[in-house]
Amino acid sequence: MTDWLTRLLPGDTPVFRHTHRALAELAPRRDRLAAREVAHEILSDPFATLLVIHAINKRMAQRSGNEVTTVEHAVMMQGIGAYLEAARALPVLENTPAGQDAFALRALHGLVRRAQHAAWQARDFAVLHSDIQAEEVQVAAILHHVPEMLLWLRAPAEARRLRALCRQMPAEEAAATVLGQTLPAWRLAILEAWNVPEFTRDLLDPARTGQPRQTILAACIDIARRAEKGWWDEALLQDYQALADLDHLPLEQVIAIAHANAARAARGSTWLAATPAGAWIPMIPGPWPAEEDEEPQPSAAPRSASETVAPRDATIASVQASPAAVEPATVSVPAPDIPQAPAPLADAPQAAPRAAAGEAPAPDEHLACPMPDKQVFRDALKGIESHLDGSYNLNQMSAVILKGLHTGLGLTRILFAMVTPDGERVKSRFTLGIAADDPLRHFEFRLDGKDLFAQLMGKMQGVWINEGNRERLWPMVDPRLQKLVGAGDFYAMSLFNGSRPLGLIYADRGHGECGLDPLTYTDFKMLCLQAARGLGKVRG
Repeated sequence: MTDWLTRLLPGDTPVFRHTHRALAELAPRRDRLAAREVAHEILSDPFATLLVIHAINKRMAQRSGNEVTTVEHAVMMQGIGAYLEAARALPVLENTPAGQDAFALRALHGLVRRAQHAAWQARDFAVLHSDIQAEEVQVAAILHHVPEMLLWLRAPAEARRLRALCRQMPAEEAAATVLGQTLPAWRLAILEAWNVPEFTRDLLDPARTGQPRQTILAACIDIARRAEKGWWDEALLQDYQALADLDHLPLEQVIAIAHANAARAARGSTWLAATPAGAWIPMIPGPWPAEEDEEPQPSAAPRSASETVAPRDATIASVQASPAAVEPATVSVPAPDIPQAPAPLADAPQAAPRAAAGEAPAPDEHLACPMPDKQVFRDALKGIESHLDGSYNLNQMSAVILKGLHTGLGLTRILFAMVTPDGERVKSRFTLGIAADDPLRHFEFRLDGKDLFAQLMGKMQGVWINEGNRERLWPMVDPRLQKLVGAGDFYAMSLFNGSRPLGLIYADRGHGECGLDPLTYTDFKMLCLQAARGLGKVRG
């Protein structure tokens, strides 16, 4: 084994300064943290992800234990306090030679962007496929990019040579010249040396194809790589088609989902000095400008994310400046089954708002189509999770849920109807965005009824009424409720605490120009699943 390859084997490895600080800020709250909160910060940094997976599986191998394939599980096994204490001693990448090399640091930032983008895509499509362990797919997508990052960190000369040769010849020929083997074989060998579980490596092995997870990973990793050069690459259609075939989805819906995921990933890490692929979504078709071979002078500092130069001859809009440009087009499709997947990891908590029961917006509040605020959505998930100890009453918990739906998902009319004490009816209890004179405030139906809403109360399930299923499902709605709801698209989902029905959440965006979309439907169901957990734990 060559000397430079030896340098890629397990040893002291830094994390990015952003990660180091984020973990340090969590430490004072270690006794009140959930493992998923710590995992959220770790997953934003491929090096931190590698280190925690390596450490726990090295220990498990010595004890002949089972492999650990998710970061959340690894943190739980190590202990939140123990992990955060150990993280204080991790070296900071920006203080290493690679961190002082502007070109190498920029390359590392670009790979982190790519890894995060691939992970967003892979996790979301795994959830759509009803994968209850979607984080395993997410972790695999991140770790796929780590060997190349290690090359830039510990063998920058070879990394530069590989990049230069990839511009002159096919990537596999360049890899054979520099690495002495194919990229996939080299990548798997490095990951095996780092005690990455065989289960995870198999997901990344191109020789093991045909399984849904491998299909999702291969397509999403390829999307993340190709989209860095624009979204008009014809090869992307093959990736979209593979994902569409997997879940029998319309191709245009898959494209909309991929674009929305790219935008979400782009907004997630503003500390990275690399342009996200999501920035190129509004770009007009045309040839991609040739890359410049010159490296910056050694003294040059890497550009900030806001200073990155856009390709010449490309018409683009900043993801942050114009989020509407990268939101998916509304696609009306029949409602899929509820994916029983874990909720996304949440960021920092936010104080719960006061109960919003009976509040109504200004008369013209939802004339303009709302823009979802994903941070508020994540805060709502986190707010519910952090109050499963019975510290919230019904009003407080409902306020968190309604805010997550209204501000987090951009839903304008929201109603939470609860089972009445006699157990015979479901009746409106809390509303947000519904005017005082709106008949929807009088939403009520019998549990033993035969209409669509009563049928939803048979078990925890959801429905999205849209033009694709309206002809079949709308006649199932009681005529009285049809008048209350109005003829438009809406989401509805029943809530249960175990086998006990709690109520139902109804939401729409009015019945004007603001439509509903499949991504918001997925998030709506995810928040409702979490809401049911929270409502089952309220005090009083």
